Amino acid sequence: SSTREVYGDVHRFEGYGESTADFAFTESPYSASKIAAEAWIYSYARCYGLRYLVFRFSNVYGRYDNDLHRMSRVLPLFIHQMLRDEPVTVYGGSEKVLDFTYVDDCIDGIVRGVEALEAGRLANETINLAYGEGNTLVRAAELIGVELGVEPRITIAPSLLGEVTRYVADIRKARDLLGWEPQTPLDEGIPKAVAWFRVHREAHPEEDRRVVSEDGGIGWKTLAAEPS
Repeated sequence: SSTREVYGDVHRFEGYGESTADFAFTESPYSASKIAAEAWIYSYARCYGLRYLVFRFSNVYGRYDNDLHRMSRVLPLFIHQMLRDEPVTVYGGSEKVLDFTYVDDCIDGIVRGVEALEAGRLANETINLAYGEGNTLVRAAELIGVELGVEPRITIAPSLLGEVTRYVADIRKARDLLGWEPQTPLDEGIPKAVAWFRVHREAHPEEDRRVVSEDGGIGWKTLAAEPS
């Protein structure tokens, strides 16, 4: 399981087909860790005949995405903050565009890949799994606000160090090799994600506490919990 972070930011090149990842460049320690993991897999394949599939995910969201006090992920963080009547911050400007993937679509792609690998129909491929459509982070926040019945208080801020500001996946390879087609656009996935989050929060009220940046907002996805 890899990530769209291995591509870095759009300003370095146009297009996000699987072959465009530049392993000599990393935006963040997280992207470096995934690049290293991919390189490890590829080296084992060359040296020891390992059969593999590498999937590069993009902003997967939905059920079970709730561990905010260990690592912040943007959509559940926004849900959490809006439920608490807190403002949300969009780092990277109002035009920041990401490719959000509903968890059921992601799992469907993985299962298809595992079955194809086991059956010997497919091996040694690196494949993007995403919806294949960009949405601004502002629109995502607005959709969450609609579902929660609140007006989101959105603050626009500069990008944090190491962040990708634009990514829309090329998913032709997944379609061609796996017969895979994502089914859940953002405006259908957000209501499902919010509904699950509400049920989870009712069962775990101890998680209803403020999530704050540990490093003053200059680093990359480093968060700590602070009692409310």
